[in-house]
Amino acid sequence: MIVFLIVSIFSYLAYRENALRLSGAIASIFVGTAVFIGIGIKGFILLIVFFVTSSFFTKWKREQKQSVEHIVAKGDARDWVQVLANGGVPALSSLLFYWQEEPIWILTFAVSLACSTADTWASEIGVLSKKDPFLIFPFKRVRKGTSGAFSILGTVASLMGAIIIGLTAKVFWFEIFSWLSIIWIICFGFFGMIVDSILGRSIQVKFQCSICGLITEKKVHCGQPTIYYKGLRFIDNDIVNILSIVIATLLSVILFLA
Repeated sequence: MIVFLIVSIFSYLAYRENALRLSGAIASIFVGTAVFIGIGIKGFILLIVFFVTSSFFTKWKREQKQSVEHIVAKGDARDWVQVLANGGVPALSSLLFYWQEEPIWILTFAVSLACSTADTWASEIGVLSKKDPFLIFPFKRVRKGTSGAFSILGTVASLMGAIIIGLTAKVFWFEIFSWLSIIWIICFGFFGMIVDSILGRSIQVKFQCSICGLITEKKVHCGQPTIYYKGLRFIDNDIVNILSIVIATLLSVILFLA
């Protein structure tokens, strides 16, 4: 009950600061409680590091990101789907560690959070780049906020996000993680961002505004329903986030144990 109360207070504060919607705050209570019970205060703090830094960069220089709002489907405050997309794998890893007490689950916990942090930092900081991002195949410049696009600033930010999680994990679990393990966490956290970009470019659903012609993730634009443009209809940005985290985390475990 004490753990539940502590997590609820943090979730309420995030809701009051408009970092979470009500549904997101409720979902974060369950995610945070699972992490707190499964791995303990260290895991909870690492989760907070992800959430606080990501929320900060989401709101940082908000006025310069207004053009992206026409492309991305959701706003600053995270709903329950976004919370589970980023916190589902860490929560599951925590519960598995509680059940088995195997260090491998702390590794999956750290890798999955590194993926979430790397991807969020890439999106929220990369959009502030002075130049438009680019697609690799084919190589061309596209509008900021386009799924699957890269920028130098966003790529560096992504790596820095993974490094923050990796170094914090080293401080908390120095007896478990060697420096090689930390490099492993950082590399697969960064790799998760790459997978996210590839999936966002290839299979994420996109729509086109029937009024202005803009390619967007929104189902309504310029006050009118948008038209299906490309991608799989059931794969939105949240599904892409989940898939990228799962793929990168599973691959990191398989290769680590090989």
